Amino acid sequence: MPSASRTILLAIGFLLSWAYLGLALNLPNWAGGLFGPNHLRPSLEVAFLFGLMALAAAAGWRVGTAARLALSLSVLFLIILRLADFACNTLIGRPVNLSLDLMLLPAILEVLNGSATLAQTAAACVAVPVALVALLLLNLLAFRTAARFLDRRPNRRLFGAALAGLGALTLIGVRPFAPVDEGAASLLAGQASVMARASTLRATHAERFGNDPFASLSDEDVLAHLGRRDVHLMFFESYGETVLANPRYRSVVEPTLQDFDRALAAEGFGVRSGLIESPIRGGQSWLAHGTFLSGERLGDQGLYDLMLTSGRQSLARYFSRAGYRTLAVMPALTRPWPEGEYWGFDRIWRSEDMEYAGPAFGWAAIPDQYTLDFIHRRELRQRDQPLFIEYALISSHGPWEPLPPLLDDWDSLGDGSVYRGLKNPSAAPPSGPAWNDITRKYADSVDYTLKTLRDYITHHIHDDSLIIILGDHQPAPLITGEGASRSVPIHIISRDPELLAPFEEWGFTSGMVPVTEQPTTPPLPMESFRDRFLAAFSAHPAG
Repeated sequence: MPSASRTILLAIGFLLSWAYLGLALNLPNWAGGLFGPNHLRPSLEVAFLFGLMALAAAAGWRVGTAARLALSLSVLFLIILRLADFACNTLIGRPVNLSLDLMLLPAILEVLNGSATLAQTAAACVAVPVALVALLLLNLLAFRTAARFLDRRPNRRLFGAALAGLGALTLIGVRPFAPVDEGAASLLAGQASVMARASTLRATHAERFGNDPFASLSDEDVLAHLGRRDVHLMFFESYGETVLANPRYRSVVEPTLQDFDRALAAEGFGVRSGLIESPIRGGQSWLAHGTFLSGERLGDQGLYDLMLTSGRQSLARYFSRAGYRTLAVMPALTRPWPEGEYWGFDRIWRSEDMEYAGPAFGWAAIPDQYTLDFIHRRELRQRDQPLFIEYALISSHGPWEPLPPLLDDWDSLGDGSVYRGLKNPSAAPPSGPAWNDITRKYADSVDYTLKTLRDYITHHIHDDSLIIILGDHQPAPLITGEGASRSVPIHIISRDPELLAPFEEWGFTSGMVPVTEQPTTPPLPMESFRDRFLAAFSAHPAG
């Protein structure tokens, strides 16, 4: 008969196994829930597994190595799914979608690889497999310990009595167990439900995507009221409402916006600003670009892929029909982009086309200042038709370091080699305890791109072009905090008041600082911009 000390050790090991598996399977999807009351409560799901093991032992069936390995591998999968859900909510502000997010792994790895040093990448390649093996071994140890404890009848009775006692507590309003609707089973059920509804949603969206109210417009009527003026569409990476709503970021950005306002007025520009609601948060910028161009809300990769087969005309294709040369400037694009064929751009400027010979500034290797200068030299100075240019400005992409310096002499940019050896003098040290390293870097990166745009527009745009600057999405929740909106600022700039007039009717206000406190109109959904724009600037809009 085992000694009393051995029995106590087995009981302690059993409780530790229950606690470990519960912490792993009930991992919350946001940092604020870590080791909170719900996370620390005993897991009913683990109790259920242990109950099955107890019944098997009572029936004389031994929970052998194969069964424990199967359970351990299942738990490892659930831990990985939990970690993925945690990462998704932390970085892009939404739950994991297993059916779609697996397709994003190459893009995620590309961002991580571009943001890390060679030593960090090598360390990760070692650390990740080691961590997975360690978790599997911990799972095996937990189930082996539980099986040994439950092999003895007195221990099974003790376990059953404990469950009965915890169950009785629920009758008097006490919640002894972690919430089942936050557990691993609920997460799996949610993933299964999403997969089951995918085909129905796909059919519904396919029908809607095919209904384009402007498809019948003649080429002569499309965007006729623009008067063949150039249109610059500038997507500003991670430029979210948080820079205006959060006092820390606003203290950095608002003076620059006000200076931007004064500089525009001095050069004869008018500006209208507002808020527009992005379909995403934290990442997957192409979904925002696609939503803006297509006029339909593309909130996930499945809808984006469906749009590519819909035959719907993008905003770029309408510009082509109006006689414009259409360009996509994508300095972070390092691989083929077959989707560009659908969106209808005459030329796609990828990173390898940009002739950049300067140093890489982290993942956002090519500075926004260089991108704007290069395209101005290569496209705006030598053309024989009006231009519609979509820019992806990336210097404010995480991890927001190193930040390139802003050069006063644009003529010195050349092929970018001027950046070698230069340091950024603009990044100020934190001014108080509210700052941490990453939030300050984010604020400085947004400030850099705003100053770059100010200098470019006021020094290089000498006509009545229409310029649209908007954020693609809010930054990650680790920057905005929990519960942030999906709204992003949008600025419409031109010297021609007639081009600005429609945006006043949409509720946009004068100046570079949008109204964020008690606005008179709610943020404009990003997907509504295409149809509103076509209606405002086409000669005979349909619908």
